[in-house]
Amino acid sequence: MKLLLRAAVVLALLAPALVSAQAPAVSGGDTPHAAAHRRLQVQFQKALEAGPAAALAFATKRFDAAATLGLDDPARADAFELMAQADLAAQRYREALPLATEVVRIRRLARPPEHEQLALALGLNATLLFAADRSEESDAQLRESLDEYRRAFGPHDVRLAQKLEGQAELVQKGFGRTPWVIELLREAAAIREGDAASSRGKLAETLVELSIHEMNASEYGACEAHLARAAAVLEAGLATHRDDEEWKALLVQALVLKSGLAGKLANPGEALRLARQAQAIAFADRATRVEMQLVIIEALGTQLELSGDIDGAIREEKRILETIAGNADLFESHRLDPRVQGDSLLSLAKLYLQKDDLPEARTALVEARQGLGDSEGVLFAFAELERKGGDEAQALAHYRAALKLRKESASEVTVLFGTNREPLPGGEAGRFGGEPSETLRLGSAEVLVPGAQFSTKAWLRPSSEPLLPVGHATNAARLLIRAKRVLDEPAFRARASTLMKAARLDPQAALVFVHGFNVTFDEALQRGAQLARDLNFDGPVFVFSWPSKGSLLRYGADRSSADAAARSLIAFLGQVVAATGAKQVHVLAHSMGNRVLLPSLVKIERDAQSPVRERLGEIILAAPAVPERDFEAWLDDIVAHGGSRLTLYASSVDRAMQVGWYREWGTTLAGYTSRGAPLVHAGLQSIDISKAASGDLLDLNHDVFASNPVMSEDIRQLLQSGSRLAPDRRLPTLVPKYAGAGTGAPAYWSYEPAQRQ
Repeated sequence: MKLLLRAAVVLALLAPALVSAQAPAVSGGDTPHAAAHRRLQVQFQKALEAGPAAALAFATKRFDAAATLGLDDPARADAFELMAQADLAAQRYREALPLATEVVRIRRLARPPEHEQLALALGLNATLLFAADRSEESDAQLRESLDEYRRAFGPHDVRLAQKLEGQAELVQKGFGRTPWVIELLREAAAIREGDAASSRGKLAETLVELSIHEMNASEYGACEAHLARAAAVLEAGLATHRDDEEWKALLVQALVLKSGLAGKLANPGEALRLARQAQAIAFADRATRVEMQLVIIEALGTQLELSGDIDGAIREEKRILETIAGNADLFESHRLDPRVQGDSLLSLAKLYLQKDDLPEARTALVEARQGLGDSEGVLFAFAELERKGGDEAQALAHYRAALKLRKESASEVTVLFGTNREPLPGGEAGRFGGEPSETLRLGSAEVLVPGAQFSTKAWLRPSSEPLLPVGHATNAARLLIRAKRVLDEPAFRARASTLMKAARLDPQAALVFVHGFNVTFDEALQRGAQLARDLNFDGPVFVFSWPSKGSLLRYGADRSSADAAARSLIAFLGQVVAATGAKQVHVLAHSMGNRVLLPSLVKIERDAQSPVRERLGEIILAAPAVPERDFEAWLDDIVAHGGSRLTLYASSVDRAMQVGWYREWGTTLAGYTSRGAPLVHAGLQSIDISKAASGDLLDLNHDVFASNPVMSEDIRQLLQSGSRLAPDRRLPTLVPKYAGAGTGAPAYWSYEPAQRQ
């Protein structure tokens, strides 16, 4: 399986630290093998310090010697483990994965069980599974690894806290999973609270780290409590260890974080007081003193920016640059991170952009780029600079390049949802089944999207080059869902508003996805996240999930549920408009979801008072599982009342449409081009995507609009440019087809992959 490029890069950076962090700690009751395993790991660490080549040579020697050992011999697992770790350090991920898998198999057979060794093996295997784009398996193995550490040490052992903290760092850096990091660090902090004497400053360090993630997740109450506890632990420790520079540095960080929290909670006076308190702490070590000075100045600048004093914030940012210049030797020697200067210049540029001082912003950005390169942050800032300067084309080019960088890494995509499904019993939030409910429930979910599993092109290549697919579409089945929450209206609207304000490429638009038949609630969320990623859509994405049974055998039941869900969809669209204020609410319905959408649009277009009517943007009807007669009747009504901007994607090789043809008693469905051409209607752009199908006999070819990257590219351009731009002007592979000689406008468009222009 093709390795994920971005995951490989991240893991390459993590590899040495990861191998080191996973070396087993000393524990009582060791088996003879566990002791030998530990000695071998220590020797390997020494080889690794000399570099990946030395580590590989050390591991290869042991690996070759293990050829005579039995298949289930623990010593054979030791040799395979060393080889996998060495391959990981050398970025040979493909070679490492089967070795790590074999180590897990052997460790599971150990009698008596060696929980710590199995935990190490599972953690190593999880890392390599993630690199191989097997995220769900990776997730499961990481959790099992933690369970094995709990068995090895017990639930209250400080060594378990160490493992939890190490896993939290790995999960955050390599996997981008803030909610999971919070979960791990809370458990670690609770363990250290029970053994505060041995943890000393480590308890405070964990609490400070935890509070950073809680603040980023807007969990302000928990953040405030943990910062207060960290400060108390540090102040008590410094009462007897007054010269402990590490504890003083932690206290500064805790105070600065408390200051930042006070600023977020609109208490600027308290924010400045805490920053000044941190400023009063003295340090003997020059590097630590300068580092803490920079942290404090940055905090003061942030508070001034939050209070609206942009000039004051600029002065503080310039103080940072002056401090860096006055201590250049510390940065040149790498005692302090040399990238700090680039970060500060980028912050300064953003402040100038707030003032619309474009010449100063450009000067700062050019200097920032010298230190940071074309990073995501630099490119986003350049995009804003060009936008304010009136060069929209250059602004979009920078913005797309920044999105490309962002989307090559694993990230969590926020999807907001509305559903008229009945919740499943059990009390767990966000679990919905296939039964209908009279209540519209709102919520949000974080969906982990693997990196580099999508188009790396934001636009097609020039037409003079061969017209190749723009990349791989994201496989929605591999997306993991985290942190599902049911929200009340105020919380839902606040979350949607935040996402709306963060949009740049689609600053006035929201996207609503209505799924088709045979789709569970979680699958609907996954597909919504897939669309956000593959369509390069940076506005808020919403999913309306009606009560599909999630089974190919329940076509009839799904049809009845879809017909009854229109009222809830209308209410949900009203919530989207109220929450976002979007000027355009695009709606994409797939398959039987069109049976929900089309009657909803009829009612909205007929209602002159509807808050949704004037906000509707592009309406995308993908493979509609709707009888042609009903489809045309609904379209007649929609167009008669002023509705348009409708785009149909249909196919002659859609097996789900063929099944629907039989289940609808021989009635042709609108998404099925059974007569060699798609349905044609006034106000509708019809696109035949038959030739975009995969050709896989096991593939229903029912989601070509999303699974084929070329079709995703057309939808992306449709959302950005509008249906007023003809399909053949969006993509040269969409060829106009005319009804007959001498006719003017095309009757429809056909996807022709071999077309050259």
